[in-house]
Amino acid sequence: MTTASQVFGRELAAWRAESRAALGLPADRAIVMTGHQAGIWHAGIAEKFVVGARHAAERGGVLVHVVVDHDLNDAALVAFPALVHGADGGGKLARLVLERAPRGAGPNALRKPVRTMRPERAHEVPAEIEPALAAIERAIAAERGRENLAMQMAHAANALLAPRARVDHTVAATAIAALPFAEALRAHFAPMREAYNAAVRGERIAPLAPGELPFWKLDRATMSRSALMEGDAADLVAPRALTLTAIARLVLCDEFIHGTGGGRYDLSMERWITAAFGDDARAALAPMSVVTATKLAPLAKHVPAFDAAATPEVQRALEQDPFNDDGATKRALRDAITGTRAEKRTAYLAMRRAIIDARAARATELASLRTRIAANRDAIAAHALANDRTWPFPFAVR
Repeated sequence: MTTASQVFGRELAAWRAESRAALGLPADRAIVMTGHQAGIWHAGIAEKFVVGARHAAERGGVLVHVVVDHDLNDAALVAFPALVHGADGGGKLARLVLERAPRGAGPNALRKPVRTMRPERAHEVPAEIEPALAAIERAIAAERGRENLAMQMAHAANALLAPRARVDHTVAATAIAALPFAEALRAHFAPMREAYNAAVRGERIAPLAPGELPFWKLDRATMSRSALMEGDAADLVAPRALTLTAIARLVLCDEFIHGTGGGRYDLSMERWITAAFGDDARAALAPMSVVTATKLAPLAKHVPAFDAAATPEVQRALEQDPFNDDGATKRALRDAITGTRAEKRTAYLAMRRAIIDARAARATELASLRTRIAANRDAIAAHALANDRTWPFPFAVR
């Protein structure tokens, strides 16, 4: 990283040394960072850690897990695939979630650690899933002594990653927001607000209002997160997305690994830093990489075969044309409604009787078709679950 640049009156090298030391990170080894909201995420997120661990090992460095502990996601929510038996006795693939206590809402940094339980609803966990689900439960239980829900789930994820990726350090985003560099950013932000808003224009990132800082304040009394304004007193603050990666890439790491979404918004951060501090600071940013993956749970055997001939369109056609001759018989019967009023009535009643008789003759066929269509709905739902890339990563096929 270039060290000639100055930010807030100090060399970036000095900020870097101070910031690493404050977080207990090594000063003399390459640091690869990646992170996400707390939770047991899907395989695409886990892949960032797998690649990050490899990059760190190649450089003789360390992998740092940055926990976005101020997020409002339910970090304790763990979904799993299960077979739920219906009235017909067959097992249908379904999405269930582990029960957890205590339940809550708000920033995960303010929530208490949880214990998990299997749901009371009758179900069967597929043999291909059970070992991974049990491992998730053990990992969460082992970390109940952590300071909050965010760190419980982050360290549980680290343990589950261990066979594929070694996480050397785990750092909360709120800890990064407490660094002297972050304090300096808040103190000197006013002239940078216009550059920040210009950088995010056209992106799915909210601009800052007058007096608003690119940080959140967390309130333990109300279990809430709100915008941090100039002059606000706050016991706990957290960086917004661009602020987090700006601090990480300027003064903490040697590489930051994003997923596809982060890789996009971080380009806005680069524009902001360039406009605010100049080209030297932009050049001093640690490089970023973008990593993702799609890996599925082994559920294919639980997906019923799809009956392509049983569709709602076929059902409607059979109901509307019980003669199954592309409407020829119905047209002939309609064309026969001619003559006197009495003759027309007789012909009309004959048509209605013919249609009723045809439907009765096809009643069994129609009932069978409805049953097949219902089975298809189950197959479609099961197919969607089997092809869902967002199952927790321990379930995914490696």
